[in-house]
Amino acid sequence: TRGLTIVVDDQINGTVERFHFQDGIRNYIEDLVRAKESVTEAPFYFSYDNDLRLEMVLWWTTATERAVYSYANSVYTSGGGSHENGFRHGITKAVREYLTRQNSQPKKVKGITGEDVREGLVAVLSVFVSGNLEFQGQTKEKLNSDIQPQVESVVKDAFENYLFHNRTAAEAIIERIMLAAQAREASRQARQSVRRKSATRRLTLPGKLADCTSNRLKETELFIVEGDSAGGSSKQARDRRYQAVLPLRGKIFNVEQASADKIRKNKEIQDLSRCIGTGLGDQFDYSRLRYGKIFVNCDADVDGFHISTLLLTFFYRYMPELIEKGHIYLAQPPLYRIQIRKKKKKSLHYVYREEDKEKLLEGHAANHISIQRFKGLGEMNAAELKKTT
Repeated sequence: TRGLTIVVDDQINGTVERFHFQDGIRNYIEDLVRAKESVTEAPFYFSYDNDLRLEMVLWWTTATERAVYSYANSVYTSGGGSHENGFRHGITKAVREYLTRQNSQPKKVKGITGEDVREGLVAVLSVFVSGNLEFQGQTKEKLNSDIQPQVESVVKDAFENYLFHNRTAAEAIIERIMLAAQAREASRQARQSVRRKSATRRLTLPGKLADCTSNRLKETELFIVEGDSAGGSSKQARDRRYQAVLPLRGKIFNVEQASADKIRKNKEIQDLSRCIGTGLGDQFDYSRLRYGKIFVNCDADVDGFHISTLLLTFFYRYMPELIEKGHIYLAQPPLYRIQIRKKKKKSLHYVYREEDKEKLLEGHAANHISIQRFKGLGEMNAAELKKTT
């Protein structure tokens, strides 16, 4: 509500605080977008007062997530409802109409979807309707009253008018929507490139995968390692009943900067996707997951850290649910194997950080110390790898 003032009178401590919101939901959205990068200098604000009262403010950001905060007669409807559905349809139709009249349909993308339009959008919608509103459930989280057609019509006309009369803002918003559409299409093409050609999963697995024998998801593990050398020692160290090993050929490319065609043709991405079994992006199917735990097990050097980052980026962009549900792990191989001789006794230590090495060596003569720096997992024998990683 514009001009709202909230007074907090603390009678225990004798303090009074005033919170004033002169611009109502415009102040609200500024707070919501504060930590994000917006694509326009200012949000689009619109109010309407006729057969229903409606107030809305929209601001697109560079973030991939979207958020719509809707209210009906000042009641927060976290579950959405007819007013929010009308809002979503209205802005989507406005964008499509604008693109049609401007003759600027996206290239290599079959149309704009509502998801494309809403990606990165932060919006606040407030409607006031006379009479009794119908909500779903006791908590009033979702509006059931059928006002969708009214809201859709008002929102479409208002936002369409805004786009045609604010060229700079319109270009920025449309560019943001186009990027979302292109990313969606790239994801779709990547999914198609790695989709299994057979219903029998194991028949399509890459030959370099050393698979496990168990089919029980909760106990199976996949270790992703770099190269055949690391793959050899890892295969020897594993328990073949429930542990599988997939050697990769060096670094995968950065999926953040790759085209859909490059993702589709990349053999390492294809092998990795087939092994995991879920598919990618919008076609991700959690029920097809083949391993309960997936370990990124790269060398403990700069190149290893880079490969780990590239793999984690791939999972974050194309299989985020695996991260959210706790299936992705980052293994920590040791940096050093240190043997210390003291009074005819030898002690063996595996060290994971430089500072731990310096602390361990304090007080020991150099001729009593034997240090091996592991340049890669391939330098570790199977027993060491099994014990330390």
